[in-house]
Amino acid sequence: MKVNLSLGQRLGFGFLLLIILVIFTASLGLLFSRSITQTSATIQANTQLYRQATQILQTSSTITSIIDRMLLTRQTGGIIEEQLTNSLNQLDQELNDLTIEQSPLYQDNIRVIESFGAQLVTLVDEAVLNARNGRWAQAQVLRHTEISSLLRRFNEQIGFLATAYQTSVDEALSSQEKLQHTLRLAWIITTFLALGGGAPITFAIWRSTTTPINQLIAQTRQVMQRDFQPVPPLSRQDEIGRLSQAFAQMTEWLRESYQEMEERVMVRTAALSTSLEVSQSLTTILDPQQLIQEVVNQVQTGFNYYYVQIYLLDISSGDLVLTSGTGQAGQLLQQKGHRITQGRGLVGRAATTQEPVFIPNVTEDPAWLPNPLLPETQTETAVPILYGDTLLGVLDVQHNVVNGLSDEDVRLLQSVAGQVAIALRNARLYDQVQRQADQQTITNEIGRQIQTATTVETVLKIATRELTQALGTSRASIEIGRDAVVENGRTRGGGF
Repeated sequence: MKVNLSLGQRLGFGFLLLIILVIFTASLGLLFSRSITQTSATIQANTQLYRQATQILQTSSTITSIIDRMLLTRQTGGIIEEQLTNSLNQLDQELNDLTIEQSPLYQDNIRVIESFGAQLVTLVDEAVLNARNGRWAQAQVLRHTEISSLLRRFNEQIGFLATAYQTSVDEALSSQEKLQHTLRLAWIITTFLALGGGAPITFAIWRSTTTPINQLIAQTRQVMQRDFQPVPPLSRQDEIGRLSQAFAQMTEWLRESYQEMEERVMVRTAALSTSLEVSQSLTTILDPQQLIQEVVNQVQTGFNYYYVQIYLLDISSGDLVLTSGTGQAGQLLQQKGHRITQGRGLVGRAATTQEPVFIPNVTEDPAWLPNPLLPETQTETAVPILYGDTLLGVLDVQHNVVNGLSDEDVRLLQSVAGQVAIALRNARLYDQVQRQADQQTITNEIGRQIQTATTVETVLKIATRELTQALGTSRASIEIGRDAVVENGRTRGGGF
């Protein structure tokens, strides 16, 4: 059947076909754009959930590390319980945030995580209560049974969230790939219908759409293989560009979280190792000078600090006397008998206030006192060594990097200073008991020899000789009354 159409009708029909083609193409583009937007929203939502879940896992690890340190050192109260309280509060806040921003798909899982968090707080409080009451065995059993079991289930739930996140991303990408395949078929049909007139436009649209999607797919596969190298976002201002930017930001967050987790694990491992070494040394060394030298060496070596020193309080003068320092600078300062009055410099300020003094950048503190033997000092902290309310000395740490010390270093050094205070107290008590024992031994020996003497002259000689040796003097004498008359080893009218 032949249809006779005028030029206008043909043009109109052609224009109509073109409009239909444009509407068809626009509809496909709109569908694709909505799919990309939904995919971007899905990835962003799951990324936020993953970050929150990872932070909760880190906080729970921090809580268990503090419990382990408390059980290891067998110390309660003070900085350990303060850190534990702060970490528990942080966990509670993170669980609340996770509940507020929870996804409808993971409500049940998030409720389980919240329940586990509440159980963890209860078990930690019970372990701390046992520790306070001296029930260390019960606290250890609780830590390695119920708390460990709860943490394992806690990690399983966090792993479920990570798997759910990955599954959602995979499903979104799969849907995107299917839509891309459909779009390709539509473009082929459109190309034939347009008799080649729309081929260049269609090809351009195809290239401008599929190329960035394929790049996103390649980048996603890279992340799926745990390669968190920075992903450059595509230079586009459309939905694909926003999806690319969101994906690049997500990858950066994952990389930072992974690196931060590794660094924290390394730092905490080193801190626990050094703290354990210091604790072992403090329990085996009874000589105060050797004890102080061992502490400064282990702290400086364990954390790679620039310089570490310990001052002890001179009760007679009230000054802080340098007892031990690392390296050649410490030896020279000890030889010079270096001392600091209370209230002067960081060390004197820490002694006066009995609180840690921390200066991240010493050049910004006008009260800081430079030492020509330590020209590279950039940051410094001074921590008082306290036994109860009694000041025994100050632990001073310096680093040659601006902001090279942190609040976490200060907390760790407070723990070390507390252990040093106890060890110093024990060493001094041991030395006092030892001197009393030596004096008692000398007294008993003198008494034994005097009892064997038969004359007053012999008694006086024994007493003079033994007292000279015991007191470390070159000469000693004993005087008796003029009316003393020796009769059978006894005196009359007076006494010795």
